Amino acid sequence: MIETIIVTAIVFNVIIVALVYKIHKVKQDMIQQQVDFDKEKYKIRRDAKFRSASVNWGLAIENFVPFMDQFPIPSEAINFLGKPIDYVGFTDTESKTECKVHIIEVKSGRSQLSAHQRNIRDAVKAGRVEWHEVRVAGNAKRETEEEVVA
Repeated sequence: MIETIIVTAIVFNVIIVALVYKIHKVKQDMIQQQVDFDKEKYKIRRDAKFRSASVNWGLAIENFVPFMDQFPIPSEAINFLGKPIDYVGFTDTESKTECKVHIIEVKSGRSQLSAHQRNIRDAVKAGRVEWHEVRVAGNAKRETEEEVVA
């Protein structure tokens, strides 16, 4: 009987030691996961700040690019659109044969065209550009007054 109690106590102690070891290992794993998570969170935040700064730089610089020497057309010949394309410009509008429409996208650093911008670029290159003229009614009272005066 005493031997059964001793064996039971030894088995119980082995189980306790195994459980304590397992709990310690789980705690160590949790601590390591927290450390890894904190490192990854720091990297993600640093990358987000860098990307945000890059985007802000691009948005700020695109206002000054038309005044740079390498801009393809005179700055007074452009109109700012912003999204999805930065500028549309017109040159030689006095000539029936030389008039041109310029679509201009400004990029800084390693930024790339978005999918929408690539689709627009491809449409322009493929000649899928259309002219639409939309007419709306004018001020009816004003038009009536002009007819009376005339």
